[in-house]
Amino acid sequence: MRLVHVRIRLPCIPEEPESLREAFLSYATPEDGVGHISIHPGDGGDLTVGFFVTAATLPEAETVAYTVALKALSGEPALRQAYVTSYSAALVPALFDRMLHEPGDDGRWTE
Repeated sequence: MRLVHVRIRLPCIPEEPESLREAFLSYATPEDGVGHISIHPGDGGDLTVGFFVTAATLPEAETVAYTVALKALSGEPALRQAYVTSYSAALVPALFDRMLHEPGDDGRWTE
């Protein structure tokens, strides 16, 4: 499972931002492999939506998260004035650290 953050700008954050979780989830199909969505309101109208996606590759997971987010933004009345500012996989520090200590295809080896 891969975590992808989609950052969204809204005119204002709804009073119940957690209610958006079900709204976003309703636009994911079983084939999308979205297992869970988290909602993190920020300052002003910033909202980070975390998509937990089962996908073979990171680019596939990012594409799924972005596509589902766009469907929700165009379909949900509360989100129609919102827009995506960015999307990317979230790095998990422990995993990233472990990857640095394993030999990779680029020939690097760190100790």
